Amino acid sequence: MSASALPTVSAVCLAFALAGCMAGGTGPDARPGSAGALAPPVPKDERSHGTFQQITGINGDAVSAISGDASQSYVYFDFFAANKAAVKDAPAKLCSHYGKTLKSSRVTEPADHEPGLKVLVVDCR
Repeated sequence: MSASALPTVSAVCLAFALAGCMAGGTGPDARPGSAGALAPPVPKDERSHGTFQQITGINGDAVSAISGDASQSYVYFDFFAANKAAVKDAPAKLCSHYGKTLKSSRVTEPADHEPGLKVLVVDCR
């Protein structure tokens, strides 16, 4: 391959990589409930930071919102500001808040890709 062809090849590879990022919400991992699925966009939640901390155990200043119900909940949090140990313990605490036990949990991103925010998806039984 000639040196002059290298920038063209690099640009084509970059375009394909970006196309994958822009697809957002398509493909097998986009099904609700699948491990790679995005959470719903960040909702407006006007409860206090103290309430967030009481429900999840995550420092309230790192939590933006909580949505969902007793079966499946979404905790929108600042990944960098949240106490990592509290995030690890939050799924069981949240299920306990609903009088249920933890079935599963995972961390993903909100569908609107808010910078710095992650979403803790918690399934209770």
